[in-house]
Amino acid sequence: MKILARAIPALFLLAAPLAKATDLPSSMAGVPPSLASLAAKVAPAVVSIASMAPDTGNASQDDNGDNGDNGASSYHPAADTPGNAASTVVPPPKIIESLGSGFVFDPSGYILTNDHVVNGANNITVTFPDGTVYPAIIAGRDVDADLAVLKVNAGHPLPFVPFGDSGKLRVGDWVLAVGNPFGMPGTNTAGIVSALHRQIGDTKFDDFIQTDAAINKGNSGGPLFNLQGQVVGVNSAIYAPAGTSDGIGFSIPSAMAEPVAEALAHEGKMTRGWLGVATEEVTPAIQAVLKLPGTKGALVGAVSRGSPASGKLQPGDVITALGGVEIADPQALFIRTAEFQAGQSVTVAFTRGGVAQQAQLTLTAPPPASDESIAQTQSAPPGPVSLPAYGLGLAGKPAQGGVAITSATGPAAKAGIVAGDMIQKVNGIAVAAAPDVRKQVEALHGDPAVLLITGATQDGSNPGPRWVPVKPGK
Repeated sequence: MKILARAIPALFLLAAPLAKATDLPSSMAGVPPSLASLAAKVAPAVVSIASMAPDTGNASQDDNGDNGDNGASSYHPAADTPGNAASTVVPPPKIIESLGSGFVFDPSGYILTNDHVVNGANNITVTFPDGTVYPAIIAGRDVDADLAVLKVNAGHPLPFVPFGDSGKLRVGDWVLAVGNPFGMPGTNTAGIVSALHRQIGDTKFDDFIQTDAAINKGNSGGPLFNLQGQVVGVNSAIYAPAGTSDGIGFSIPSAMAEPVAEALAHEGKMTRGWLGVATEEVTPAIQAVLKLPGTKGALVGAVSRGSPASGKLQPGDVITALGGVEIADPQALFIRTAEFQAGQSVTVAFTRGGVAQQAQLTLTAPPPASDESIAQTQSAPPGPVSLPAYGLGLAGKPAQGGVAITSATGPAAKAGIVAGDMIQKVNGIAVAAAPDVRKQVEALHGDPAVLLITGATQDGSNPGPRWVPVKPGK
């Protein structure tokens, strides 16, 4: 059975830089040169990590079913059953040793690895390539991103490797992995970037680099290098039907790893920024009605009161970039926002009414769920309105949150609208009363309407604000 296996205590890919084609003999143009110089350059900063954790009897296992025990001895009492003398003897606790990889990113002694390498550990040691061993403490953990920072006190600056820009990676780029697979430190493997933005269900912020550089148990937490010797990823998982490397490994991009590493090292935690918008995908139908140039971007459905986006963004806007990085869809916006710490100022690019705009926002920490409120438009329609061509009946009684739908038949029902839903916008225009909806719909002259709807769907779920195209008909 095929399984997705976390590269136990440290999946690791390291990329070695290739020489420029102009530096190679004409007979070797296009052939990658030796990666020896790159491997030698980065090796001093790549470490092996051994973590000791007590066996509680239900120790968590990694994705391939291995609990990380790499030969640590343990005591098993012989036939301790009630009534036997041996049953009164308390055996020493069993210790599980987990081996992984990591790398120094700050010369003062900060080391980045995977959180699953050190999770639950009460004793951690770090071994450098020259054989020097240091005890380490956990400076900070980010469970959501599966990253952790360790601190060692060497008494002098340590060799370190810098982060690179994972956003510049392309499919086909060469990469080099260095780590401690199966307890064999200093192992180098090379390959290419096989794919980008992979979602494999491993972390809350799935956005993995996929590579075919060999990654095995013990590689987890090791760096993935580009050809300039910069860390562009942290190796974290493998797709391992046979339990070992099968040419598909996954690495956390440096775009996520670097800000987390800096936050954990200097603050002990990562407090992520919050934008304060609810978004959804731009479907072809919505693209056509809102006359958008394409389906890329995140369509704003609602803006939280008092949020960083409040007063800057509004429902109907399409976010196209955040902090200079293009946003392809709502998941990309979610990932990109998570790469910023609360308090950071970012530029958001968006389109409104077909016009490209920008706004400067200062991200804040997200409020407790109970404190978060979505700005809504209050409605006070003078009387009920019927829109038979669209299958909508609208309430005349004032309602908080938009214009209440009293009946949904024909086209509206087919679009998933149900009685009790609320209309907040029609084709990007806010509506406060039933006559407002009628006015906007009549202006379409029989074209489809895109409604910003809140309320339960036909299956009873309540996904929050959503844009729903409704084509007039029977």
